[in-house]
Amino acid sequence: MNAPQELFRPLTECVQPQARITFSQSPAGASYISTQQVGYPFHLGRTLKLPDDPQGMAAVYLQSCSGGIFAGENLHIELRAQKDTQVHVSTGAATVAHSMIEQSARQSVSLIAECGALLEYLPMATILFPQAKLHSCVKVILHPGARVMLCDAFCLHAPQGNDGVFDAYRADLEVRSPDGRLLAGDRLALGGQDMRRQLPGVNDRMQALATFMLVGQKLPIDELKQLLREALSSLPDSYLGVSALPNDCGVSVRVMTVDAVALRVALHSAWACLREHLTGIKPRVRRK
Repeated sequence: MNAPQELFRPLTECVQPQARITFSQSPAGASYISTQQVGYPFHLGRTLKLPDDPQGMAAVYLQSCSGGIFAGENLHIELRAQKDTQVHVSTGAATVAHSMIEQSARQSVSLIAECGALLEYLPMATILFPQAKLHSCVKVILHPGARVMLCDAFCLHAPQGNDGVFDAYRADLEVRSPDGRLLAGDRLALGGQDMRRQLPGVNDRMQALATFMLVGQKLPIDELKQLLREALSSLPDSYLGVSALPNDCGVSVRVMTVDAVALRVALHSAWACLREHLTGIKPRVRRK
């Protein structure tokens, strides 16, 4: 399925992120927010210590206070996890991509994980309204010994009485070394009308999609693939694939489900499986 390139009009690059957050480690070993520059349309909640998180992990929720993503917006988030920090960042609620008549929108996320850091960036799915045109860009800078868990997910919604569908969704993901060498890349382009056709072998009845990754080098890739396949094999209303990323930089899971509820279950299962492997602690369900 291809999203026509002309639907994504050029947008001026963001010189400064609207949200820039750095996490550091205290002398006692606890991770905390050491720098934050967060402006409209984002709001950063206070640091939380959540049940079943590893000791010293910082959990924060970064949310939109504007009501979603609108035509012409060019949003940029930068998260930096310094040496040996443990960080979980989510959105706490889904983000709506509203109808976009004249211009598309872009959201860029930069994730920098320094040596020995564990950075989880797991936002809830973006909800694509009819005529939405959204370009999602995620760029990871991976230092030696770092681990990054991330997902990029969307589902469809039309208000009552509206039978429309989103125009286009494009997702670009890059993983690079600190010197800029490309380790892995993933590109996805979808057109709403193609999804609506529900073709066998393309998406059939599936209406929600996610890419989930654990990025890091010197991981037990074969073991992780087996663990993920076992954790995800019995999920109903889902179609999934697990594969290794190139250049020894982790594993990737592609998920398609019939709706947002099934997608949420699948993503939690993947996250819980990998969190338990990395830390020895299985997280409880947080998203309702």
